[in-house]
This record gives sequence, structure tokens and C-alpha cells, in this order.
Amino acid sequence: MLKKIGDIMHLSHDRRFVIKLSFTPPLGITIYDYAMKRLGVLYDIIGPVNSPYGLAKPDPQLSKPEDFVGKSAYIRDVDLRKKRGGGHGHGK
Repeated sequence: MLKKIGDIMHLSHDRRFVIKLSFTPPLGITIYDYAMKRLGVLYDIIGPVNSPYGLAKPDPQLSKPEDFVGKSAYIRDVDLRKKRGGGHGHGK
């Protein structure tokens, strides 16, 4: 299952996706389009807590990242569960 994380607003000057987030997903999570095409990896969250933006490095396989501007970004539920770790502590 896919879970929408937000909409791709534009590409930054260094050709990273800028995503208007609908919630704050964990960093390092892979993002996809609706057709399950891998778009990239979320590496930073910026802006105010109540209206965050995510920055994602486009996948090297994407020949034209600009084609995804204006489209929605998704994550897989299974990836979200793995990244959150189920709440069993944070120690190593």
C-alpha cells in the first residue's frame, strides 16, 4: 500500500525535489510516484513544524525529474513501519 506524503512543488537550484509535506515521514525513506516509480530519497525536512517541506534527492535513474513537479509523492507503508521501528527503544 502507498501512503501519500505530499506534493512535489518544484526542483531546487541543485535539482532536488521540494515536497510540501502532509505529515512528517522519517528521513532516509524512499519516495515513489503513484505508479510505484522510485523518485528518490527524502534527506531533509525544512520550514515550520506546522507546515513542513521535504527535500529529496532524485533517483539517478530519473532522466527528467522536472516531469514530476506538480505530482504527488508517496511512500510504502512497509517502509514506514521499518523506519519507525515499532517503538522498541532507541538504544544500540
